[in-house]
Amino acid sequence: MFAGEKTRMLGKFLASPLLTFDSTVGRSFCSYDAILGDEDKKKWESCRQALSAYGFSSEEEDKILGKAFGQIHSPYWGEERKKEVPKFELVSEILNYIKDLGLTDDDLGKLLKKFPEVLGCSLEHELKANVQILEKEWGIRGKTLRNLLLRNPRALGYNIDCKGDCMAQCTRCWARF
Repeated sequence: MFAGEKTRMLGKFLASPLLTFDSTVGRSFCSYDAILGDEDKKKWESCRQALSAYGFSSEEEDKILGKAFGQIHSPYWGEERKKEVPKFELVSEILNYIKDLGLTDDDLGKLLKKFPEVLGCSLEHELKANVQILEKEWGIRGKTLRNLLLRNPRALGYNIDCKGDCMAQCTRCWARF
């Protein structure tokens, strides 16, 4: 394999919207301790604690938070996500809301691996609004909603509906549903 081929393949690998954490196990990951101030480190660590109940390693917790809050590039956000330090209250609220939809801790862990960006979505404008859309327009609730979220958790973050007139934000569009 030539050096150029390896670079092109790596670029495709990193840009894949289908990547999950399981497919990147064993890859090195930068600790945020080196780039955050003391106050931000405390916030980050408290959010990692909120995720600890779901059986993630420290590296996985960092990846989930990094993707959700713009520290790691994610195709879901495109170029618009600014880097933020997560807030414990917000992360806990979102985790509790999703659990209240009928997901177990194990289910929530699977959902976060598939769609870590959910923690960076707006609880009111995206998550709750999308659950209402699923219930009212599609009649999806209860166990059916749980199964849908395990299969396609990105439905929680859809906030575009191009209705066939593409807006080039496909990772966030209801047309994919």
